[in-house]
Amino acid sequence: MKIFIKIGVPSWSETPSWGDYHFARAMQRALSGMGHEVVVQILPEWDDDSDRDSDVTIHLMGLSRYKAKKGPLNVLWLISHPDKISSINFSQYDLVFAASRPLAKKLKSLLGVPVVELLQFADTYHMFPDYTAELGHELTFVGNSRGEKRKIIKDILPCEYNLKIWGGGWEAFLPEGYVEGTYFPYSQLRRLYSSSLIVLNDHWEDMRRWGLVNNRIFDALACKGFVVSDANSEMARIFPEAVVSYLERKDLIAKIEYYLEHPEETEAKRELGYKLVKKHHSVEIRMQEMVEALISPPSGSRVKNFVWQARRRLLKKRCFNPDSR
Repeated sequence: MKIFIKIGVPSWSETPSWGDYHFARAMQRALSGMGHEVVVQILPEWDDDSDRDSDVTIHLMGLSRYKAKKGPLNVLWLISHPDKISSINFSQYDLVFAASRPLAKKLKSLLGVPVVELLQFADTYHMFPDYTAELGHELTFVGNSRGEKRKIIKDILPCEYNLKIWGGGWEAFLPEGYVEGTYFPYSQLRRLYSSSLIVLNDHWEDMRRWGLVNNRIFDALACKGFVVSDANSEMARIFPEAVVSYLERKDLIAKIEYYLEHPEETEAKRELGYKLVKKHHSVEIRMQEMVEALISPPSGSRVKNFVWQARRRLLKKRCFNPDSR
């Protein structure tokens, strides 16, 4: 199939700092490895006609709204900002993926469009164990401030541990000594996740409430990172016993103290998280699930017929035998 992935990045110069860009590139690599032709488009390219002969268009939902075109199979994947869904015109989509079980369940009860649960994933092309001694800090956090002192940073400060933060916009909220840089190259993030004693994580409030587990957790576990995160009900289901969660500052400090003093327990959780990601949550596994959903979606949609037509066109072009899959 010829697949276009639409992401809301305003310009190519900004792509290195956008998580959606790296997410889409990981999808592109995995789908291309399965034999599909994949193009990633940023916001200014959404409305050109380069996708006029595409089979499938996948919109990774962000803050920008995409106006679907007639012809391709139009798919929406909700990986963030679930509180913004009231502004979406769902009727223009043929299939909706939701990155959490609670969100998928809610949408199924509301929409006439087929909805499938499809979790986020680990970018296993870039994320794998790669210990680097000079990055072996006690506590590491990677993320922008979002114009505020984020929950886990607010809960942990003042901090007596070796805490290092990479991200933009922190100057107004933190004393000197905590921020190591405004950006850490995505292709090298595995070194941070692999080497830190504890990787700190938090979620947007609406993501946490709807059980969307953010991509940092998947990626960090793929690097055998040990993660402490704010509580998320679905996180415990997806990664049982592999990620440590906390409720408030006292609980956070107590757990950090405990696990810094018990490295054998952190090592066990690193191994468990790594095994779970490799077995269930790599990008390759997730793209296989995506393609299967496109080919055999829930009843009540035109997806199956449309994709079968697309595969017949591929049969003529590439001598592809659909019955052999």
